Amino acid sequence: MSYQILVIDDESITRRLVSHILKQLNVSVLTAEDGAEALQVADQNTIHLAFVDINLPDMDGFTLLQKLKEIPHLEDIPMYIFTARNSPDDRDVALELGAAGFFYKPFSTQELRDLVTQHMD
Repeated sequence: MSYQILVIDDESITRRLVSHILKQLNVSVLTAEDGAEALQVADQNTIHLAFVDINLPDMDGFTLLQKLKEIPHLEDIPMYIFTARNSPDDRDVALELGAAGFFYKPFSTQELRDLVTQHMD
């Protein structure tokens, strides 16, 4: 089975960009544009890593992170929060809720590849 990464972002350009960057690492990328779709995809697939945007149309990324962590086969997978918004408390909240890390958009493609490669080892 291949290494599967779930990318949740309501902006299709971001989903496409992240998918393109990560496919260069020979991983499988699943995407979702909102929390409901993300929960469905995550429940039906084996996910090894997830990237969750904060601003989603149906729930915020923090709520989604908590809901994903409640799915038994996902509770221990690394999940990263990423966002374009500039709120100083976001990083602290994400880490308190169990996120493996936090980063801002736009992000470096090398930073993203390095992060994923780290988890694949």
